[in-house]
Amino acid sequence: MREWMRERMSERSGAGLRMLLWMLIFLVGCQGGHSTLRSSGEHPLDSRVRIHRSSDGSLQDVEALIADVADQDVVFLGETHLDDVTHRMELAVLEGIHATGRSVVVSLEMFSRDRQQLLDDYLAGKVSEDQFLADSEPWNNYETGYRPLIEFARRTGSPVVAANVPRSVWRKAAFGGGLSALDADQRATIADTLLPNTRRYWDRYDRTVRGHGHVNTDQQPQQRLEKVQSLWDNTMGESVARAVKAYPGSVVVHVNGGFHTLERDGTARQFQLRSRGSSMKTVHIVPSFESDRVEVEAGDARADWIVATEPVARGLSDGSLAVYMTRPLRYLIDAPARSAGRAPLLIWLSEQGVDPGERLKELRTRMGEVPCLVVVEPIYSNGSGGSWLAEDHRDEDISTIAFGLHRLRQSLLAQRRLDPGRVVLAGHGEAADVIASVAIGDADWPIAIIETTDSPGWFAMEGLPDPAAADDAHPGPGLRVLTSSEHQDAWQVEVAARAAVGSPMTVEAVTGENARDELHQRILIALEL
Repeated sequence: MREWMRERMSERSGAGLRMLLWMLIFLVGCQGGHSTLRSSGEHPLDSRVRIHRSSDGSLQDVEALIADVADQDVVFLGETHLDDVTHRMELAVLEGIHATGRSVVVSLEMFSRDRQQLLDDYLAGKVSEDQFLADSEPWNNYETGYRPLIEFARRTGSPVVAANVPRSVWRKAAFGGGLSALDADQRATIADTLLPNTRRYWDRYDRTVRGHGHVNTDQQPQQRLEKVQSLWDNTMGESVARAVKAYPGSVVVHVNGGFHTLERDGTARQFQLRSRGSSMKTVHIVPSFESDRVEVEAGDARADWIVATEPVARGLSDGSLAVYMTRPLRYLIDAPARSAGRAPLLIWLSEQGVDPGERLKELRTRMGEVPCLVVVEPIYSNGSGGSWLAEDHRDEDISTIAFGLHRLRQSLLAQRRLDPGRVVLAGHGEAADVIASVAIGDADWPIAIIETTDSPGWFAMEGLPDPAAADDAHPGPGLRVLTSSEHQDAWQVEVAARAAVGSPMTVEAVTGENARDELHQRILIALEL
């Protein structure tokens, strides 16, 4: 599986019991300060995280990570913002460092500099929590994500740094005339001097936000000083550097989105440029559908420490919170007898409004008797056709489906007499949208074929990974898209974008009346039938 897909939630043997036990811990932890300190034995988070030291790729535990970062001047914690176990890990780091006897300073991306006095007043007990929340513009997921960190600081008397640029200020600077459009008070909420981020940083940024109107690959780093990302990184880096000077002997623990400190770049580099004699460690925390299987190679450049967390719950997003639970990915199978030898495998994602059983029969008629045929029901299904994606949480659905399809492929290859070199993932309509996002660039799906009458849509807005290393190249032929001449050019743009990062893809125009027949013919060829 692709690396980003490995970083998702995994099922484990006995998962139901462990989930129940964890939910009990979760509910108890919701009372009071959410403390993660344990009285004895292993850390309670050890069963929910998988930690690697990147220098040698070795598997470690929570206490080893804390021991390593506790003697630094600064620790950067890069997160994905919504994952509950990630926030518990952050609290564990704060509590662990404090338990060593060192003073801790908490620095947060989530609060802007113009709210520093209000934050100080709340920590000192001068204003109520209600007043603090009413005036501090907390993030939507403050209650589940950052309140435990703030309350830790209140309990221990630890300072908290509001490290970021106010929303109104960065909007005015980045989209309304630059720094010259700001008055003196507004300008004071941004770093005194803006230093350019690296070319590598901006290349990763452009791949991540492509399709959202923020990309200008022709600009050099110096020309992007007043862009939002630069304002954030410079200001947070300066805020951390100021905290190191203001609180000598303390450990400044800064929490930000993982991109800001990935590869010790962005905010971390901006700090180093302003505080060259200071020591620092970076921690990259990512929820993983297969957290218990994540491996890290020695020398992994993402961070000094890499933590995979098992998702249990997430904070407020798109109007809702969530707890994660296992859900079945149902499928029908028609497999030839083992005596027939190793069979090619077609995994077909069924479409809306079609009975999966009827689709299986039709595929058998079209594909002949040789291949093993699997028809997967849409996840929102009543057994007679349904939907693959919910409009308000597409990313979560794609991740769930990708994990399920990966597990399905593994199970089929282990249980059936199949030819692993002749596996095709295919479908059309809404299923085509799903397959494109799941299969592109994933070496576990060397052949995926879709037929669609739509433009790339969300697929064209997905962030791109770093280019694949030579020894990790996709075996090809990759994703094949059959589409109308109307949308061929739009899909062709994706071919070039994906090729640049080593994700092979081809596009072919087909006429509407022949499109379905052409799809079946391409599948037969791919299955070598």
